[in-house]
Amino acid sequence: MTAKVMTEPRLKAYAVGLTDVGCVRTENQDAFFVDEKLGVFAVMDGAGGMTNGAQASCLVREALQDLSTPRDAEDLLDQFERRVIEAKANIDKVAAEANGVMMGTTIAALLTFERNFACLWAGDSRVYRFRQGGLEQITTDHTEAQELVDQNVLTKDEAKTFSRRHVITKAIGSDIDLELEMVSGNLRAGDRFLLCSDGLTGLIDDSVIATILRTGAAETAAKELLAGALNSGGSDNVTVLVVDIDELTAASLEAS
Repeated sequence: MTAKVMTEPRLKAYAVGLTDVGCVRTENQDAFFVDEKLGVFAVMDGAGGMTNGAQASCLVREALQDLSTPRDAEDLLDQFERRVIEAKANIDKVAAEANGVMMGTTIAALLTFERNFACLWAGDSRVYRFRQGGLEQITTDHTEAQELVDQNVLTKDEAKTFSRRHVITKAIGSDIDLELEMVSGNLRAGDRFLLCSDGLTGLIDDSVIATILRTGAAETAAKELLAGALNSGGSDNVTVLVVDIDELTAASLEAS
């Protein structure tokens, strides 16, 4: 008699991304990147107060397009970090050619490989995970306001109206040391991740985000999140990227 070998089902990430200039700005400085095959997803937001934020976020997106099929999770992480370093070098070059102007962008990225994930970020674009009915903010904002909250100088509610709440302390930018923070963990079938720029989180509370993510397909959730930000004034560019983690079907396995 041959014993059956039990294997865990393979997981696949499916994503829907939307971006909008908003109701006030004339240029969209946000960008997003999706590669379901490689399991890489990212949102970039051109840094406010700097020049050519739109170009900076697009340079990061372009660099990520050179990713190739990884051997393992470590290889995927290594490739991603090298592409971000390449993007920073390109931003430095463009800034130097423009007489040394400051330019930069935030990034919030989700890397998935088999049953593992890693979130890497710099700035105040965020990654959330919705699991079994609960919403968790995976990233921590790199802002002056968050630093004051961490030091117990401001409460979370006070930080929402702090005059310098949008001033970021980390970014992919010219004359800025590149420092990505990372959190890693395990994936489960049914996990739903949200990557977004602060054009969403500055206008919609986490409780509303959780309600929207709780029901409906990824496309429906993305549309409702975007509409919520716009209906709340749309004072900034808004980008949302909803990533669902599901088990691969037999048809999907054959196609892959």
